[in-house]
Amino acid sequence: MLTSLSIRKKLFGSFAVIVFIIAALLAVVYGSFTRLASANAADRHTLEVIQAISQLQNDILELQVESRGYYLTGNAERLARSRKEMHDLPLSIARLRELTGDNAAQVARFQELGSAIEHWSSEVIESQLKLRESLGTAPGAADTMGRTAPLVSPQTASKRIFKLIGEAAAEERHLLEHRAKAASGMQETTQLVLVFGGIVTIVLGLVVAGLLARAILRPLGELTRAVGEFGQARRGARAVVMSGDELGRVSTEFNRMAQSIEDAIANEQAARSHLQSQVDVLLDPVSLAARGNLTGTVNITGSDAIGQLAEGIRHMLGNLRELVVGVQSAGILVRSSATEIAASARQQEATGVEQAQTSVEVMSTTKEISTNTSQLLKTMEDASSVADFTGKATQSAQQDLTRIDSMMQQMVEATDAISAKLASLSERATNINSLVVTITKVADQTNLLSLNAGIEAEKAGEAGRGFQVVATEIRRLSDQTALSTWDIEQMLKEMQSSVSASVMGMEKFSQDMRASVGEVRRVTQQLSDVMQQTQQLAPQFDVVLQGMQSQSTGADQIANTMRQLSEASQQSAAALKSTSEAVQLLEQAAGGLQSSVARFTVE
Repeated sequence: MLTSLSIRKKLFGSFAVIVFIIAALLAVVYGSFTRLASANAADRHTLEVIQAISQLQNDILELQVESRGYYLTGNAERLARSRKEMHDLPLSIARLRELTGDNAAQVARFQELGSAIEHWSSEVIESQLKLRESLGTAPGAADTMGRTAPLVSPQTASKRIFKLIGEAAAEERHLLEHRAKAASGMQETTQLVLVFGGIVTIVLGLVVAGLLARAILRPLGELTRAVGEFGQARRGARAVVMSGDELGRVSTEFNRMAQSIEDAIANEQAARSHLQSQVDVLLDPVSLAARGNLTGTVNITGSDAIGQLAEGIRHMLGNLRELVVGVQSAGILVRSSATEIAASARQQEATGVEQAQTSVEVMSTTKEISTNTSQLLKTMEDASSVADFTGKATQSAQQDLTRIDSMMQQMVEATDAISAKLASLSERATNINSLVVTITKVADQTNLLSLNAGIEAEKAGEAGRGFQVVATEIRRLSDQTALSTWDIEQMLKEMQSSVSASVMGMEKFSQDMRASVGEVRRVTQQLSDVMQQTQQLAPQFDVVLQGMQSQSTGADQIANTMRQLSEASQQSAAALKSTSEAVQLLEQAAGGLQSSVARFTVE
């Protein structure tokens, strides 16, 4: 079946089978990967829901912590944070309902959880916050809050909220585990499909490749064998036609070509025999002419190539006889003229060699002068460049020192300002110390008053017990105030000593900076003097450099002129030498010509 198909159809058919198998395998794998991607997207969605549930639980715990902190301290910041957490809880519930919109059970659970959180926030947390806010900074407010029913008895509302949160998280984790098992099964299925599909593809590919190779290589091998035999000049070498495709047609055409070539070879051998007989007739006069005998004649005529060749040989022999006669007569004249020209050429060659040597000596001297001038010019250019660079560097250094001077002056002014501010700070610390002494005295008086109040409360007996507690608290506060003022006094003393040391250090630093400013200004003046001297040197270098450039240009022109003169002399000498050699060759050629034409025999 394959033998009747063309090679193009065989190749396209084989590739179509392999591509179809690979496309089917890719379609199956693509479906598996699509399902895996959907499962991964569902897992990410479930993890997002679990994270949102954890965030809700953390918000509830944060609300409890902030509200209880407000119960104990009455801090307004904790109250604001508690209200903010209460405001964020409904938003978290709404986001959870949005994320679980495809799960009716979870939506119902989060609906119930939102109602429970709203009831707990309004009935428990908000009422407690308002109660604590109404107590304000009254003594024992924290104890009063601690004895309220929501804080003493277990809160069933919060327990129910955490139970619903745990159930929702457990449901999402169960879904995550179920989807993980399904994804693992799909991965195993995909791996099996890839393995078995790959094996089937390889086997079918090998089968198709074997059939295709058998259908193509066998006819190709037979054709190669026939071509090899034909190349070795074996008569009757033919290829067996094994198929009806392009290779079969090539084999048929090869057999036809081989037959045509064998027929052409037979015709050529017959024509070659006839041509050989005529060539043998033409070789006789040509052989005589090759030995110097020009008396031979050609008797073949005709309009074909051999006849035209015979006619050409007849004309060639006639022209050659006339040429030999003329050359023999002219050779004698050429030899005598060549002898005279050779003598004159040798004399001119000697003169040209002497002139070339003289030119070479002058050119070497001029080149040495030019080289010395170029080196001196380069030295002056380097010196000028160094002077320019020194001037620019000095100017740059002067600008930098000027900038440093202004910066150091600014630092001196800043140092003076810092010293003034430190002195002001020391003075204010002294004023604060006097205030601390006053506070210490007030604390002592308060302590004394609290002691007198305690004595009076003891005298009052049972009626003065409350006043006794107030006196005790006042005495404790006065003790703490005295201790704090003592700490403040110690810190102020340390700060005053540090400020004094800083003032002394800043004064010393200011003196050093002023001395450095003077040094910088002195160095700036010295650099200015150096820059002026360097600038005075630059015009002198320019004058010397222009003179050296002029000398270098003149030396180069002299060197070029002498080089051209030397080249011309050398060319003249070479031309004379070539003329002499040509004359010698001409003389030798004339002698050889005479000896060569002497062996020809003419009528």
